[in-house]
Amino acid sequence: GSCSKSIKYTKYTFFHLKNILSQPLRLAFGYCAHFNMRSTQTHAILGVGVTIGLALPPFVRFLSRKLRAKSSSDDDDGNEQQKTKQNDTNAVRSGLLDNDSGNKSTIRIPRGQLEEFLSKILVQAGASPSHANLVASVLTYADSRGIPSHGSNRADLYANELSAGVVNGKATPVIEQQSGCCAVVNGKNGLGAVTSDLAMNTAISLAKEHGVGFVVCHMSNHYGAAGYWAQRALDAGLIGMSFTNTSPIVVPTGGKARAVGTNPFCFFAPAVRGNCNDREKSSERESFQLDMATSVVPIGKVEVMHRLGKACPEGWGVDREGVGSTDAEEICRRGGLYPLGGAEETAGYKGYGLAMFVEILCSVLSGAAIGPSVQPWLASREGHIDYGHCFIVIDPARFTSGFDERLSSYMKAMRSLPGNVNIPGDPERAFEIDAYKNGVILHNPVAATLKNLAKRYEVEIPLAFENIDVSISKKSLYAR
Repeated sequence: GSCSKSIKYTKYTFFHLKNILSQPLRLAFGYCAHFNMRSTQTHAILGVGVTIGLALPPFVRFLSRKLRAKSSSDDDDGNEQQKTKQNDTNAVRSGLLDNDSGNKSTIRIPRGQLEEFLSKILVQAGASPSHANLVASVLTYADSRGIPSHGSNRADLYANELSAGVVNGKATPVIEQQSGCCAVVNGKNGLGAVTSDLAMNTAISLAKEHGVGFVVCHMSNHYGAAGYWAQRALDAGLIGMSFTNTSPIVVPTGGKARAVGTNPFCFFAPAVRGNCNDREKSSERESFQLDMATSVVPIGKVEVMHRLGKACPEGWGVDREGVGSTDAEEICRRGGLYPLGGAEETAGYKGYGLAMFVEILCSVLSGAAIGPSVQPWLASREGHIDYGHCFIVIDPARFTSGFDERLSSYMKAMRSLPGNVNIPGDPERAFEIDAYKNGVILHNPVAATLKNLAKRYEVEIPLAFENIDVSISKKSLYAR
């Protein structure tokens, strides 16, 4: 870093100063010899040369120490700033954050209790019990895996949508079309999780029959964390892929207005074969689990930063003029997110292209609303938002045998590389195992929002929320 550069510079300086500092004596002797000066004059000049020669080295050593100290201080400051930024971002990702006074800014609650609590709120908001149970399972799945952006943070908007009647909490989706290994599902403007449940189950059945199952959906709504649906295929020993479009919130490369969604895609692959319906055990199974947005971050992370009252890291989003911004409310309400890769000079056009790829699979193929024509995700919207999803399931047994062993070997090789190399899904599995043992982590502001929702819908509040101050609750940035 800058410290090593300073040391190199100091060595270089000493090397040249050694030659430079010998010059006063040489010049003094030469000067005296050339002009045949008397001994007193010679002594005086030699004294000046010796004085300079003796005084400069300590001065240079002092200067060198100062340079090294400053360089080390700069490195420490840079490392501290980097740690602070990482802690801010990890807080959004994992829910683990302590405030300056050392008091916990999170609570823990058993997953079953949280799931039941969320389900009761959604039922009171207008969902059927079975549908509410499924949605609550999707939300707690995200929280338990350290992804609060897609967990209980979403409950208030879901409840507002149901109460406003813009989502039908009792609608039953249907398979509208099926041919070979392909199918189309009509969500009937029901809850996205309910539509996705039918679609993924259908894709799994088709994959078992044909080797591949390919199902798209239209007339749906927000389906939660993409990984929840890919996990279904993984539990059946299959490769699962999950995609969805969303409301425009990403500003495409070269543009100033939001025109595409965060459009996530997900790919889960089993490294250990066999069915596993025990979710606690399945979380410990070896597998590759990639779940990512095609934007720099999902918009839910920006919203969590807003709930925490924190600025977003630079590079997440832009303001209404398309200029980079760290203001969560400005990004969410008037600006937008960068595509994956960021600005054009850092290859953001690749993320923008991936977002369009997901849009084509989910919306162009299914007949759902497309890109700029998708309504904003607001409880105050008019009519159907018409999200599109895509689910692809592959049976690896239909290909070269030994897929799971080869994947296990590949993952082992990657993890054993120098440094600290993880496989996609490793951090989430660690959080999930911890959540089963110690309870799901919730940010206090998110817990406060749930507590307010419970009061609004007259639902009994769990003891874990007893000491939560509801005044720190913030409304969803989408609930306008």
